[in-house]
Amino acid sequence: METKTIGKLNVNGSGKPSSASLEKYKLKPASLEKYKSDFIGFAFENGLKIFEDSKDDRTLKSKRISPWFLNVGEFNDGLTLGKLSEAYADAISSSGIKADLLYGIPEKGVSLVGPVATSMALRNQNIGWFFTRKMPKEHGEGTGKVDISKLVVGKVPKEGQSIIQLDDVFTAGDAKYQARQDLAKLGNFNYPLLAIALDRQEVGIDGKSAIAEYQARTGTKVISVIRATDVLNYLKNKVLSDNVDSETIAITIRQIDRLSRYLRVYGTEEARAYAVDNFGKLDHKIIDMDRSIIPACDVETIEEFEELVKQTADVKGIGGYKVGFELGLGYGLPKVVETVRKYSDKPIIYDHQKAGTDIPDTGKNFAKVCKKAGVDTVIFFPQAGPETERAWIYHALDNGLKVIVGGRMTHSAYAVSEGGFITDNGAMEMYRIAARAGISNFVVPGNKPDVIKQVKELVEAEGVSPVFYAPGFVAQGGKIEDTTKVAGEKWHAIVGRGIYKAKDMKKAAEEHASNL
Repeated sequence: METKTIGKLNVNGSGKPSSASLEKYKLKPASLEKYKSDFIGFAFENGLKIFEDSKDDRTLKSKRISPWFLNVGEFNDGLTLGKLSEAYADAISSSGIKADLLYGIPEKGVSLVGPVATSMALRNQNIGWFFTRKMPKEHGEGTGKVDISKLVVGKVPKEGQSIIQLDDVFTAGDAKYQARQDLAKLGNFNYPLLAIALDRQEVGIDGKSAIAEYQARTGTKVISVIRATDVLNYLKNKVLSDNVDSETIAITIRQIDRLSRYLRVYGTEEARAYAVDNFGKLDHKIIDMDRSIIPACDVETIEEFEELVKQTADVKGIGGYKVGFELGLGYGLPKVVETVRKYSDKPIIYDHQKAGTDIPDTGKNFAKVCKKAGVDTVIFFPQAGPETERAWIYHALDNGLKVIVGGRMTHSAYAVSEGGFITDNGAMEMYRIAARAGISNFVVPGNKPDVIKQVKELVEAEGVSPVFYAPGFVAQGGKIEDTTKVAGEKWHAIVGRGIYKAKDMKKAAEEHASNL
C-alpha cells in the first residue's frame, strides 16, 4: 500500500462527512501481525467499540470517560469464544514462554482458561488448566492447612510449577495482585506470564503505567492479544485499503481521531509517542503572532465590553480577548462571543477563574458549553488533581477547543513557599501533566520571572516548546520587558486594568504593544 493523504474530513452523528473539517492526516501503512489484524477485525464485529459521538462514551472502572471499549463478555458463544481463545493462544505462543498450567483469574479469566488450553493443544502445546473456587475463611476457626483439591476446578497445581495467568484487561491491577495472593495459599509457584486480551496503554493516577509497575513488582511479564496502538494501526491500514468507500473512510478517520486524542492525554509514554509520531503534535497555535497583548476583559457591563473590543480590535499587536466569569455568567457566553464577533475574528479565550477545580466528569459538559457558545480557547488551573486535569484537557480537545494550562498565580500567599495552600511541586505538576498531553500553551505569573524560568525549563524537558500567557502587569507590578528576558520568543501579555481603566483604551493598548 502506498502512502495516501486523506483530505480534511469530519463526520456527523450518522457517520457521513459534514462541512466542518478535521485536521489533515498523512497516513502510512503499519506493520501488524496477521493474528492481531484478524482478531481486531473480528472484535469490531463483536465487543470492540470506538464511539463516533461522545454521548455514547463509556465510564470505565477507573471512572474515566472513554471513547473506546472492549467488552470480552460479548464473546459469549462458541464461535466468538473460539476466536478469542485462538487469539490468546497465538499471543502466548508468540511470547516464547513455556509453563505447566493456565490459571483463570476470577471472574472473566474463569471462562477463558479451558478454551485457551484447547486452542493451545491444537498448536501442539498441551497444557493443563484450572481456576479456584472462593477461598475459605483462614482466621479463627478457619486457621489451618488449606486442602487444595477442594479449592481447585481443573488440574491441581503442584509445588514449583510454572503458571500462566489469564484475564480480560488490565486497569489498576487489583485483581491480578489478589490472584497472586490467593494462589500463594495453595503453594509456591512460578508466574512467568500474565496474558490479557487488551492493553489499553494507559497511565494510572500517578502518571505511571500500571502494567509496567506490576511487571517490576512481581517479575511477571504481561502480554496482550492486542494493544491500543495495534487498534490504531489496524484503522490506518483500513483507511489505506483500496476497497473502502468514502463514508467508511470518514468514520474510520473519526475513530482514529478520538482514540489517538484519548491516548495523547491518558496514554503511557510509548502510546503518547506513537500518537505524535503517527499523527503529529497537537495543532495548538492560538494566536498567529509570536508576541501580543491580550486584553483581560474584566469589565462589569456588556456595554463596557463592547466599547473595549471596538476601540482595540484594529490595534496592531492585539492577539485576542480573555473573558471571565463576570461577563460569562452575567450575560451568557453566546452573547459575549456575539459581541466580539461584531468587530473582530481574533481568538476568544474563556477563563472561568479557575476552571478545573471540580471532579473529572464535569469537564465534559463544561467543554460542550464553551464550544456551543463559540469560544475558541479555555484556561484551566487544575487544582483538583491529576485526574481532573487529564479529564478536562481531554474533553476540551475532544470538543475542538484549544487549551491553556496554568499552575502558578500572580498574587502572594498562593504557593506554599509564599505562605499559601498549593505546594510548589504540585503547581509544577500541573504544567508537567499538560505538557505530556501535548499542551504547549501555559499561563505563568508575569510578575514572577523566576517562576517563568522554572516552568520553561520543566516543559522543555518534556519536549514541548512553550507559548506563555502572562498576567500580572501594571497593577501587580510586573514589567513586560522583564518577562521578555525569560519567557523566550513566544509569549503574550495579559493586560486588564492597564487597558480597560485607561481614559483612552486604544492608546493604552498601543503603548503596551510597543513594549513587546
